[in-house]
Parts: sequence; C-alpha cells; structure tokens
Amino acid sequence: MQTNNFGQGQENRLRIYLLAGIATAPHFFGRCCDMIAQVARKAGWEPVVEAIFPYGDDSRSILSQVREVSGDLPHRISITRKGGRIAASHIRNSYSGEPLVLIGHSGGGAAAYQAVRILSREKRLDQDKCRIVQIGSPKVPIVPELRHHVYYIHAVDGEGRAKDPITRLGSWGGWSAGRFRLPGWNARKYAPAHIEGIHLLGGHTDYLRHDLPFIDEQQMSNMEKTLGRVWDWIHNSLALPVR
Repeated sequence: MQTNNFGQGQENRLRIYLLAGIATAPHFFGRCCDMIAQVARKAGWEPVVEAIFPYGDDSRSILSQVREVSGDLPHRISITRKGGRIAASHIRNSYSGEPLVLIGHSGGGAAAYQAVRILSREKRLDQDKCRIVQIGSPKVPIVPELRHHVYYIHAVDGEGRAKDPITRLGSWGGWSAGRFRLPGWNARKYAPAHIEGIHLLGGHTDYLRHDLPFIDEQQMSNMEKTLGRVWDWIHNSLALPVR
C-alpha cells in the first residue's frame, strides 16, 4: 500500500484512497497519489493519500480478478463481494473519522462503493463526510442515500459518444411505476447523481496516464484532465476548511 502523508495537523485532515482495478501494476498510482495530494493541499486540506489494490496487482490471475469484480457489481447483498470486503478492511484499519474520498478506477470504482456500503452498515463512517469517485467503472447500482455522494466519469470521443467498453458492463436499471402505475424499466433508476463524459487520448487503461502519447496539443495529460474534473467535484461537494 502506498501512503503519502502531508502535514501533521488534524483539523483539516482529508483521507483519500485510490482503488485499482484488475491487472494494475503495483506502482501505477505513484504519480497520481502525489498529484491529488498536491491539489488537496492547495485547497487547504492536510491530505493522507493511500493506494489500495482490492483485487491484487498484475501478478495475479486476470480471470480470478474478473470474477471478483463481477461479485462487486450486483445490487443485492452478496458474500462474493471480495474487492469491497478487502477495501473495507484496509480502510477500517487506517481511517479515523475525517472527511473521506474514495477514487476507484475500473473495478476499483465498484470496490470503493461496496466498501462504503459495508462500513456504513457497520456504522464506521459518516456518509455525509464520504465521497466516491468512479473512473471508467462498470455500472454498479447505487442506493438512493448515496446517489449524490457518487461521481461517475467516463471517456468519450470527439463527438461526445462513450468509447470505454468497460463502462457498458453492469447496470443502473430497475423497475419503476410508470404511466397508469404500470411497471416500466428505468435504465437509470440506480445511477449516480453526477455523471460526466471526458475527452481523453487512448482508452480504458489511460485515464491516469501522465506521459506521451497521452498529452494533448495544450500540453495537458490525461491524468491532469481526469484529476482536475475529479477535484472540481470534490471541491464543490465537500465543505472545505477555512484557512
């Protein structure tokens, strides 16, 4: 687990966990941890940033990791939520009640959400101080009380069309009473309240790339674009400390 501690003050502490999807290299989040911590410090926080690999790293069997991610997608409570349980265990052992942000890429976004549900049931966190960011993640049904606490970001092409195949997996759908009280399928019944497309270079694995060829004509990298949008939402969503 990677950790970056900045400052010793407790009053403005912000705990941030970055959660990896499947087949992720052990040091993939190094630069990302540094950048999100730097941005948080500029906003007045004392961030503690850690990386969690809820499905293991790229040394594990990809098929095993895919099965584990699949167990974190259903709406129903399930003992197969291995990624969520592993993430919850990491957080349980280090979190101490400060505002909390979970940023998950790909399957890590599913594990982040399930970890929050697990810890909420255990009454180990205050949902009002918790935010979840899902980057290029499969769709996970979000319970109503958490909808406004989840930000979902996905890659689009130059025409604004979704281009990340992983974001087509899973479902936010559910049955709702429609016209004349007849049941109808609502494809976004359990969707996050905040969904945004972002134009990036590359594909699913490239949201957090910071070097060539993932730098555009304005000299902005994919990681800068992605984390810029992420932090804007966090900034507007969490009550930031007054300096």
